[in-house]
Amino acid sequence: MKHLFKQLFGSFILLTFVFDLTAQVNNKADLQITQPHPRILLFKGEEANLVSSITKDPVWSMLHNAIIKESDRIITVAPIKRIQIGRRLLDKSREALKRLFYLSYAYRTTNDQKYLVRAENEMLVIAGFSDWNPSHFLDVAEMTMAMSIGYDWLFDQLSQASKDSIQNAIIKKGIEPSLDSKNNSWLKAEHNWNQVCNAGMSYGAMAVY
Repeated sequence: MKHLFKQLFGSFILLTFVFDLTAQVNNKADLQITQPHPRILLFKGEEANLVSSITKDPVWSMLHNAIIKESDRIITVAPIKRIQIGRRLLDKSREALKRLFYLSYAYRTTNDQKYLVRAENEMLVIAGFSDWNPSHFLDVAEMTMAMSIGYDWLFDQLSQASKDSIQNAIIKKGIEPSLDSKNNSWLKAEHNWNQVCNAGMSYGAMAVY
């Protein structure tokens, strides 16, 4: 079952990653993000196209039902704890990415408050971690991506206190550690750390901009 959900998650990511971004790399002052939340992957109102596809296509329906079923299971378990294994927190970051992606998707496609409440609680717990383990920066990158999707996709429904806490965590525990030279050797890496860490920081920046 775990393997199945990994396959479903990968398939769904491939089906829904749509980017419409313009960046001015020479002058940060020229960068303008005018798209309101949600502005990452799935814009406001695009849920309708997903729901239409779900009702018409058995493959989409299977993916949707699997994510909803897993989201219902997530609601029954405790929020993630900051338990490090060796030098890594990576399994917690990846679990957070799955949970927040699924729960946020479930809320946006069903409007069922239970998914919103659970996702908000999960994000607040993670925001309260002492850090996201910058000494193994892959952990930070994937946690930042997880929190950014949840924050962005649920932005209009989150309480102001929750927004402040989550936004501060993304900045202080995600983006700012990436600016420290002792944490960002991945900038020159020629393996997966480069794209994963850059993607996580990009999501964080887009979410809180």
